[in-house]
Amino acid sequence: RESTVSSMDAMAVLEGLLQIIPDEITNGKIIKLGDFGTFRSTITSETAISKEAFHVSKIKGLNVRFRPAKEFTKQISNIDFQIDS
Repeated sequence: RESTVSSMDAMAVLEGLLQIIPDEITNGKIIKLGDFGTFRSTITSETAISKEAFHVSKIKGLNVRFRPAKEFTKQISNIDFQIDS
């Protein structure tokens, strides 16, 4: 809507991100997208009483977390909520 690139060009960039981000996330990297924010992975696992007692079989899943950057958060901080009747 407010860009000099076509919607197809924008979609091509997003498709590229869909190919790159999962690969980088599964390699434990944090993806930083400037003023937009970051993507990082976390795992869900069973607890272990020590580092030695932990085994990969205790890992139950991988989660992707998005953390908005300060500028992104600032842009959405003035949202005015309304209830439609």
